[in-house]
Amino acid sequence: MLVAAPGRPVGDMIKRFRKLALFPGRHRETGHFLYCAGFGLGVLILALMAEEPGLAHGVLLGSLFLSAIGLRFLAPHSVSRGPSFRQEIADYRQELHRLSSVFDSLPQPVLLLDPRGGVEAANSASTAYFGMNCEGRHISSVVRNPKALDLIREAKSSEEPIETEITLLGPMERTALFYAVRLRAPSGETEDLTLLMLRDRTEQKKLEQMRTDFVANASHELRTPLTSMGGYVETLQGHARDDPEAQARFLKIMAGQIDRMLRLVEDLIGLSAIELKENRPPSDEVALGSLAQSVVESLQPLLEREQGHVILDLPSERVVAIGERDELFRVMANLVENAVKYGRPSEEEPAVVTITAGRGVPPFRDHAHATGDSPVQIAVRIGIPLEELVFVRISDRGNGIDPNDLPRLTERFYRVNPQLSRSKGGTGLGLAIVKHILYRHRGGMRIESVPGEGASFCFFLPSSRKTAVTASREKEGAT
Repeated sequence: MLVAAPGRPVGDMIKRFRKLALFPGRHRETGHFLYCAGFGLGVLILALMAEEPGLAHGVLLGSLFLSAIGLRFLAPHSVSRGPSFRQEIADYRQELHRLSSVFDSLPQPVLLLDPRGGVEAANSASTAYFGMNCEGRHISSVVRNPKALDLIREAKSSEEPIETEITLLGPMERTALFYAVRLRAPSGETEDLTLLMLRDRTEQKKLEQMRTDFVANASHELRTPLTSMGGYVETLQGHARDDPEAQARFLKIMAGQIDRMLRLVEDLIGLSAIELKENRPPSDEVALGSLAQSVVESLQPLLEREQGHVILDLPSERVVAIGERDELFRVMANLVENAVKYGRPSEEEPAVVTITAGRGVPPFRDHAHATGDSPVQIAVRIGIPLEELVFVRISDRGNGIDPNDLPRLTERFYRVNPQLSRSKGGTGLGLAIVKHILYRHRGGMRIESVPGEGASFCFFLPSSRKTAVTASREKEGAT
């Protein structure tokens, strides 16, 4: 007899009986007892309710009772189906989670396309590579390359995987190996899926190009000083062997040629290193005002030797850019050094260089000849408002630069005045290094020149978002 415990309703006891009897779980023996007792009680009630119980009626009820007990013990799995079903669901979820973890842990971008070209699934590497959540988009809005889209269409009708090398345009040009393969449709579906995978080869391609450029440039630029030094060595070994004055003069020239070759090799190695990491933009914050002061202090020996003078025109507010301090130091030092060396009105007059920094867009000269990137182009390319740009402008009061030379200033080994550049120790790689550093920083440079009035080099960088927001709030408060 089932008796309710104190403080527990009879309904709860019935629910507990049904749970133990039909789905015993860990309390299997208790469940068997309750099952048999309950079924036997039911058979006894049926026997008592019979109007004329007889032998046949008793045999029928006894057979029914024994059949129920046999069904209970001989086929218990047919009664305990609930826990097995829940276990199957748990196993399925665990397997799904395991496959999802493997998919997301792949280092290469992987996309799964439906028959209409929509992205059904994308791993986390795809989001990082394309800079967007790819799921739900059409593949043409993710991979903007006609060659890649043609490859996808070809893969849908091919039995073999297809791969090719493509170039992806954007704020930074990248090269990738594009792999596409058709996946057979699962049972119940009529159309196949397409699996895409990209392997970035930007750094490998740049490394290959750097090796080619290094051999070509080094052989071209080193040939002249090496030939010159070879001639001096022959002279010293010949008729100048016993001429101390000639020896001293030739050795001094050879020492200068060696210094020039060392600077050339250092610039080539530095340029190669910058090109190799162009696709990894920096994320540090650099205060441009303090950076300009450090540059001027480091160039004091040059200013004294060239009789140059630097004017710092810096704003009272702190101007902060996103960048790498050492590389931006090199950019500013290179531009100031060029202005001091080549921005003199004449040999008798010293060079006067002005360094200006600020936020937004500085005023430009209407009648100046200009080349390079405009602030609007830079802001659109990196996707920020003009107000979030910061600039540094380095101006001189020299004779300016010929308009025909302006577009080629950032080319490797291009010199406006080769003889003057070599006499000043230039390698012809300074502005090329500046251009590549700014490209890595997602910035740009605008060059202006007014014949007879001087030239200015103005480079732009993305500002720190925190600094830009602070400046915006200060401006709103002032208005």
